[in-house]
Amino acid sequence: MTILIRMAARRKVEVETEPSMVYQQPMSESRGFLEKMSPVLMVLVVVMAFALGSLWSKVKYLEGSPESGGRVVAGDTSVGQPQAGAEAVRPSSKFKDFGEALGTYAAKVGLDANKLLACVNNEEKAGVVEANYQEGVKAGVSGTPGFFVNGKFLGGAFPIDAFKELIDKELAGTGSTDYKTYKNQALVQAGAQGIFDPTPQTVSMEGAMMRGASAAKVTLVEFSDFQCPYCKVGYTTVKQLEKDYEGRIKFVFMNFPLRQIHPNAQKAAEAFECAREQGNDKAWALHDVMFDSQSEWSPAASI
Repeated sequence: MTILIRMAARRKVEVETEPSMVYQQPMSESRGFLEKMSPVLMVLVVVMAFALGSLWSKVKYLEGSPESGGRVVAGDTSVGQPQAGAEAVRPSSKFKDFGEALGTYAAKVGLDANKLLACVNNEEKAGVVEANYQEGVKAGVSGTPGFFVNGKFLGGAFPIDAFKELIDKELAGTGSTDYKTYKNQALVQAGAQGIFDPTPQTVSMEGAMMRGASAAKVTLVEFSDFQCPYCKVGYTTVKQLEKDYEGRIKFVFMNFPLRQIHPNAQKAAEAFECAREQGNDKAWALHDVMFDSQSEWSPAASI
């Protein structure tokens, strides 16, 4: 996004300065030419101004819309640009750094903060996070959030109705490998774009955190990044799905921190894995509070 904004800025300068350069020519040398060409030049100026406006509108749209790049395009991408607004003043945080935020949240959910921070600072779970990440790469995930519903890939924070059609079909045993057979238009469009692949694939969940009915007919796997704003949307969607399909689905969380654009994502993932040593319930509580409070700690300095 930084590149797009800079390109737009440079283009804006070109559009504003080229006409003035033309009219700064000595009148004794170009008056006749200008008198003949002035209508054409005015049209060109109007067209260029319109083009600039369109480009700028597109840039502003992208600032508030899902990024494109790689297989997952309806969310943040590991090969994408920095978050929108990276050139602007960095948002203030209520915490001096991410460590202070972790200590606060640990106490809030009943974790031993000192033990948690020691585990994070010593990178004791970095290998676990990396294993999750590599499994996502192997499965074709390149951005977040990336979901697999019984192995059917859906890349991005899609509307809950799209997930419900997928889940309902899997529960009824009527799931299809042809995206055109689905009724939800978001799924159909995503299938045409390649970000919904209804051909099931195997995703290793070894050692991953899961909750819900262990024998559930539907398994929902999410590759996620705690600092990703689209993942926060996905988080609220999953919470609602777990409520609506209680006892019928199980949820598996896989870490996929986009380190290039989210400086605190890696440590947040490690903190989640470290918290498991003090009990899965407390780890899930930390998972929830980090997403719920994302705007508080996201701007904080890294540790």
